[in-house]
Amino acid sequence: MKPTRNTMHILGMFSFKVFIIFIILSFISNPAFSPMKSYGTSDTSGNYNSLSNKKLSFIYDKTIASQTDPLNSTQIFEPEGVITDSQDNIYVNDIQTNEIKKYDRNGNFVTSWGNLVKDGLSLSHPHSSEIDGQGNFYITDQNNRRIMVLSSNGTLINTWGNDPNKVAQFMHPHVVAIDSEGNVYVSDRDLDDIKKFSSNGTLITFWGESGNATGQFEMPWDVAVDNLDNVYVPDYGNNRIQVFSNNGTYLKQWGSEGAGAGEFNHPAIIAFDKSQNLYVTDSDNHRIQIFLKNGTYLSEFGSEGKGEGEFVKPESITIDSAGRVYVADTTNNNLQRFVPIYR
Repeated sequence: MKPTRNTMHILGMFSFKVFIIFIILSFISNPAFSPMKSYGTSDTSGNYNSLSNKKLSFIYDKTIASQTDPLNSTQIFEPEGVITDSQDNIYVNDIQTNEIKKYDRNGNFVTSWGNLVKDGLSLSHPHSSEIDGQGNFYITDQNNRRIMVLSSNGTLINTWGNDPNKVAQFMHPHVVAIDSEGNVYVSDRDLDDIKKFSSNGTLITFWGESGNATGQFEMPWDVAVDNLDNVYVPDYGNNRIQVFSNNGTYLKQWGSEGAGAGEFNHPAIIAFDKSQNLYVTDSDNHRIQIFLKNGTYLSEFGSEGKGEGEFVKPESITIDSAGRVYVADTTNNNLQRFVPIYR
C-alpha cells in the first residue's frame, strides 16, 4: 500500500525529533562541556584506572579548617602531615602549634593532641604520623629525634629512637610507615637511610647511604608500604622512586628529573588508593602524579598557585576509603580535598 502524504509527514517529524535528541545527548556527554570545574588532567598518557577502565581525574572539593578571622585553635596553620583512619577521620600534623588535630570526614574539628611531654621533652615538629592495626599512632618527633607513640585517644604510650646503640639512633626522622605485621619503618632524611623496627622500637635492620647509585639516597623524604609489604621510597634529591622488599632488598626504580609525565622535581610523599595506585606529591612541580605500582604513569592534577586546586610545594597526601584525596600544602598553609571522577 502506498503511504499517504500525512503518513510521510508524521514519519518526517519523528525522524527530525530523533535527530535533535541525538545532537543534544552528544553535546551533554562531551567532557569539554562538563559543568564541573576539573583540576585534573584526565590521563594524558592514555592509560586507564586499573579497575574502572575509565580515565581518572580529580576536582577540587573543599579546604579543611581554613584560616579565618579571628584565628582559633581549631584551624590549620602549617600542615606537614595528613592521614585518615578507618572511619575516614582526618588527622593533621600542624608543625606551627606542635599538635595533631583531628577532624571528622566532613572536616569538622573534633579534638587536638598537644603538650605531649616525655623525659622532659615536648613534641616538637611532628612531621608525620601513621596508625597501626590496633589504632595506635606513631609520630615522628623530629626535633627530639625520636618516635612518639600515642593510643587511639591521644594518650602518650611510649617514645623511642634515642637508643644507646648508635646504629638505632636518628638524625632527622622524617616519615614513619607500618607494615601488615606491625613493623615500623622510618626514613631518616639526614642519614640517608631507612630503618626497620619492631613495634616497641627494637631495631630489626636498616639500609641505604648517601649517593645516587641503586639503593643509595639523597634525602629519602618518605617511606611507604604497599599491600604486599614492599617498601617505596621517594628519593627526593635523586628525583626517583625506589622500591625494596621489606628486608631492604632492592627491587626496582623509576623517575628522573624534569616536569614531564613520570618525571619529578623533588618527589616527597606517597599514598596508595584502594586499587593500589600510587600517588606522589611532586613538590617543586606543584602537582600530584598518579602511577600504577609498577611505575606506569596514569595521570596528574594540580598546578602552581594559591587558589582552589593549586599548590606551592605540596608536602603530604592521604586517601580515604571513598577515594577522596587530601593534600597538605605547608607553604599555602592549607589542607585541600579532591574527589575522583572517571571519564
